[in-house]
Amino acid sequence: MRGSLFTFAAGRRAKWVVFAIWFVAIFIAAGPANLPGKFEDAESNEATSYLPGDAESTKALKATESLQNGEIAPAVIVFRRESGLTAADQRTIVEDVEKMTAKRFPGVVPDGATAAGGGKPQASESKANPQGVSEEPGCAGPTTTVPGQPGDYAPFVGPICSSDGKAAIITAYIKGNGEGERILDPVQYWRDAVSDPGGGLSVKITGGAGFSADAIEVFEGINGTLLLAAVSLVIFLLIVIYRSPMFFFIPLAAVMFAETLSRSIGYGVSELGVTINGQSSSIMSVLVLGAGTDYALLLVARYREELHRTADKYEAMRTALESAGPAIFASAATVIAALLCLMIAKVNGTSGLGPIAAIGIACAALSMLTLLPALLTIFGRRAFWPFVPHTPETAPRAEQVSERARQRFVEGPGAGALVRVVLACLLVLVLLPLVLLNWILRILSGRRIPSLIVGPLDRAVFTPYEMRRHRLEHASDATHGAWARVGARVASSPRRIMLGSLGVLLIFCCGFAFFSTDLTSEDSYRTEVESVEGQHLLDKSFPSGATALTDLVVPDRAEVGKVKAAVEGVSGVEGVSGPVASGPPGTLIQATLEPNPYSTDAFDLIEPIREAAQTAAPGTLVGGPTAVEFDVRDAAGWDSIVIPPIILLVVLLILILLLRALAAPLILIGTVILSFLAALGVGYFVFDVIFGFPGSDPSLPLFAFVFLVALGIDYNIFLIARAREETEKRGSEQGILRALAVTGAVITSAGIVLAGTFSVLAVLPLTFLTELGFVVAFGVLLDTFLVRSVLVPAIALTIGDRFWWPSALSRPGRDPR
Repeated sequence: MRGSLFTFAAGRRAKWVVFAIWFVAIFIAAGPANLPGKFEDAESNEATSYLPGDAESTKALKATESLQNGEIAPAVIVFRRESGLTAADQRTIVEDVEKMTAKRFPGVVPDGATAAGGGKPQASESKANPQGVSEEPGCAGPTTTVPGQPGDYAPFVGPICSSDGKAAIITAYIKGNGEGERILDPVQYWRDAVSDPGGGLSVKITGGAGFSADAIEVFEGINGTLLLAAVSLVIFLLIVIYRSPMFFFIPLAAVMFAETLSRSIGYGVSELGVTINGQSSSIMSVLVLGAGTDYALLLVARYREELHRTADKYEAMRTALESAGPAIFASAATVIAALLCLMIAKVNGTSGLGPIAAIGIACAALSMLTLLPALLTIFGRRAFWPFVPHTPETAPRAEQVSERARQRFVEGPGAGALVRVVLACLLVLVLLPLVLLNWILRILSGRRIPSLIVGPLDRAVFTPYEMRRHRLEHASDATHGAWARVGARVASSPRRIMLGSLGVLLIFCCGFAFFSTDLTSEDSYRTEVESVEGQHLLDKSFPSGATALTDLVVPDRAEVGKVKAAVEGVSGVEGVSGPVASGPPGTLIQATLEPNPYSTDAFDLIEPIREAAQTAAPGTLVGGPTAVEFDVRDAAGWDSIVIPPIILLVVLLILILLLRALAAPLILIGTVILSFLAALGVGYFVFDVIFGFPGSDPSLPLFAFVFLVALGIDYNIFLIARAREETEKRGSEQGILRALAVTGAVITSAGIVLAGTFSVLAVLPLTFLTELGFVVAFGVLLDTFLVRSVLVPAIALTIGDRFWWPSALSRPGRDPR
C-alpha cells in the first residue's frame, strides 16, 4: 500500500510536483483563459431553457420564433391611479415614452406597431380594442404608435386604457438572442426613467421582458453573493473546529482551487450542449465547498491523529491517506453516481445539473486527495498552531522556553496567556508586509538573514503557548470521549432506542400534511421585484393574462375560426385575438386568460385549451409562458417519480460492493430514505406555518432526495467502513461502538459544515433555493445527530452479526482476529 495511488502526494518531492501542477493549471484557467468567467457567461436563466425537447410548448416556441423571426418578449408598462387616470397622467405617458426612446437598444424592435401586428405594417389608427378596455380620449389600441417617438424608432404602442378608467398600458417588444443584456439593459433603462413617479400614480414594467429581466438580474449576482457567504461561513466553522487562527487557510485554499477547476471544466461541458443556469451553478458551488470541506475534515483528522504517533510528517500523511483515501474515494464515487442519474431528467435544468454537480464533487475529491496532502506536508505540523499535534520527539523542550516565559504562559493563568498570544497575532497581522518581506529575504539568503519579527515573538510568546497547549491536549482515544459515551448509552438499550428514533422520524414525516406545489415563477422571489408588482397592478384593472398571452399555432389557416371558437369556449379564457402571423409553420393566434398567467389556476387551463384546440384542428400547438411553466412542472413531476428509484439502485449496488454484504446496505438505504422523508415533512411544515410560503417547487423532492440520499450515505460510509474494519478485529458489538467513538467527532463536524454551506442558499432571494437549503441542511443535521449516531448503531447492535449478512462477518461462532 505504500506505493498506492492514494499516497502519491505524500512524497518529499511529489508534494512540490502536485502543488506546481495545480498552481499552473488554475493560473492558466483563471488567468489567460478566464474559464470560470466564461462558465458564468454560459448560464441560461430563461424559463424556456428548462424545457424538455419533446414538450408541446417547445415545439410551439420554435414555430412562433419562425413566424415572428425570433423570440419576442413584450415589455408591458402599467400606469395606474386608484382614483382614476387624469389628463395629466395621459400627458405623463407621452412624456415617459419620449424619455424611454432617448436611448436606443439593439434588441428592441424599432417598429412596435408592426411587431404587435405579427410582422405586418399597421395603420396609424387603432384596430378594435380587446375586451375590457376603454376608447376614451388619450387611449388607443394595441397596434397604435404612441405619440412623441422618433419616426425611425417607435417601439411603444398603445396606450390601452382599462374600462374602469384607472389604468393604461403601453407595450414594447424585445427580440432575444440568448444574451441576458439584450433584455436587461433596455428594461433597466426604462425603469430608471419612469418607475415610481409618485404623486399617486404607480408605474411598473412587467410582461415577459420584465419577468426575464428580473430573473437575469437576480442570477447575475447570485454566484458572487453565494460564494462570499459560503466561504465566510466555512472560514468561521474551520476556525471553531481547528481552534487555529491560521490552519483554515490550507483546506480553504484546496477547496477554492477545486471550485475554480470545477467551473473551468463546467464551461467545457457547457460547450458540449449541457444546460447551465444560475440555480445549478449555485448548487455546484455549495457542493464543492461543503463536500470538499467534509473530505478535508476526514483526511485532516486522520493526519492529525498520526502526527501524535510519528515524528515524520510524510509517514503520518501516507498512513492517513491509506486509511481515509479509500473512504473519500468511495464517498465521492457514490455521490457522483447518484448525481449522474439526473442526466435522464426531462427538465433540461435538472439534467444539466447532473454532470455539472458531478464535476464539482470529482474536483473536490481530487483536490482533497492530492493538493491538500501536498499543502499539509509543505506547511508541516506547525500549521495547526496553537494546538500542534506532537510526539515526545517533536514537542517543545524546556530549554527552548525562558523561565519568565514559562511562568507567564506554561504555568500562569490561561486567560492571561491567551490575551498575550492574541496581541502578538494582531502585531504580526499589522506588520504582515514586513513579515512577508523578511520571509522572502530569508529564503533567498539561505536563512542567513534572521527572522526579525516572527522569530522573537516565536521564542517569547508562540513557543511557550504551544508548550502549554501540548500539555493540555490529548490524542484521540477510541474508548473515551463524548461519542464513546453516546455509544455506551445506545448499547445499554438498543431496541428501545431504535424504536424511539424511528418514532421521532415518523412524527417528522407527518409534516407531509402541509404538502403543496403551488409555488410558481411569480412567487419565486422572497423580495419584491417590479415585474411581480406590475402584474399585480395590472390584475386590478385588466384581464390578468394580458401580459403573457397563450400562443396557438394552427397548421391550416382555414381552421383558425374553428380553433378560436373552441378555445374561447373554454372556461377561464377571456378571448382569442389574431391572426397575429402566418407562414409555413401555420397561423399564430393568441388567447388571453382570465387568471394570472403565472398561477396554478392558469396552468390548469392548458390541458383543456389543448384538448379543445386539437379537437377543432388536429396538430394545433399551444405554447406561451403559461404553457412553458405547465410543461416544466409536468416534466418535473415525471422526474421526481422515475429518477429516485434509479438512484437508490445505483447507491445500493455501490454499498454492496463496498461492504461486501447485503443486509447492511439495505438497512442504510432504508434509514436514509426515512431521514429524507422526515426532513421533507419538517420542511413542508416550516414553509407553510413559519415562513408562510405559498407552496414548494415541484422539483424540490427530487433535488432534496438526491442530496440527502447521496450525502447521507456519505456519512454512513465513513461510519460503517470503519465499523467493518473494527468488527474484523473485535466483533460486531465492539466494532460499531469503536467506529462511532472514533468517527463521531469528525463526521459531526463534517455534517455541521455541510449543513452550514447549504443553509447559505437562504441568503439568495429565491424561494426555491431557500426551501432546498433548509431541507438539505435540516436533513444533514438530522442524519448526523440522530440517524448516523443513534439509529444505525442501535439497529446494528439489535440484530448483531446478521447486520453483515451474508459476508463472513455474519457467520456464527466466528472469532474476531
